[in-house]
Amino acid sequence: MTIVSKKIAIVITAAGSSTRMGGGIKKEYMSLGSGTVLSNSIKAFVDAFNKIDNSYKISHLIITTPVNGTIGAAEAVTAFFGFDSEIQEKVEYVQGGYTRQRSVFNAITYLENHSVKPDYVLIHDGARPFVSERIILDVVDATLNYGASAPGITPTDTIKVINEEGFIVQHLERRLLTAIQTPQGFDFNKLAAAHHKASSDGKDYTDDTEIWSKYCGKVKYVEGDSKNIKITYPGDLERGISNA
Repeated sequence: MTIVSKKIAIVITAAGSSTRMGGGIKKEYMSLGSGTVLSNSIKAFVDAFNKIDNSYKISHLIITTPVNGTIGAAEAVTAFFGFDSEIQEKVEYVQGGYTRQRSVFNAITYLENHSVKPDYVLIHDGARPFVSERIILDVVDATLNYGASAPGITPTDTIKVINEEGFIVQHLERRLLTAIQTPQGFDFNKLAAAHHKASSDGKDYTDDTEIWSKYCGKVKYVEGDSKNIKITYPGDLERGISNA
């Protein structure tokens, strides 16, 4: 009996302006090791999928870019030393939008119109180059079993809810809280349908787990890692390298 491989698209979001980095080079294009932050983010997925059997495979590698930013993104991707021709052929660039939600929606719409459609999609921040093989494979496994999954870590600080006047109004139980990371994995067709609904419901969503929760159901939590940081502020990259 022939086993049909599940096709998994990887969407790497890199359309932001990196304003919190204080200007200069876009954070995803900063040098890291033998490549860039963006190329290392991609490499993490390539390496992880190379460690598993053929029951599922990368079918697409989509990079969302700023307006007219394809050349810069392509240079950051090809800066890496080791992508073979098969992987390079799968990398495609989609213009992002004015929000992360819109950028992911553009990528999903592109995949919907592709001649080969994925069964599942993993959505990852291009500025998270330290994601581990374990996290990626745990998210894939949970996504195949539950339809949606995301990694997270327990916050170290005690989290409170404040009102508009600045007073604490709710004391949250830390053991039940998680700081969500990426990659986030989803059944592709269900997420696509949810994104279409979210694009016209008048609400701005912080990430894809919120859209899934609104229109599809539960998202399975898997354990993340404090090393899986998102490069956001000056000094984050150096801290990430020292913790790796």
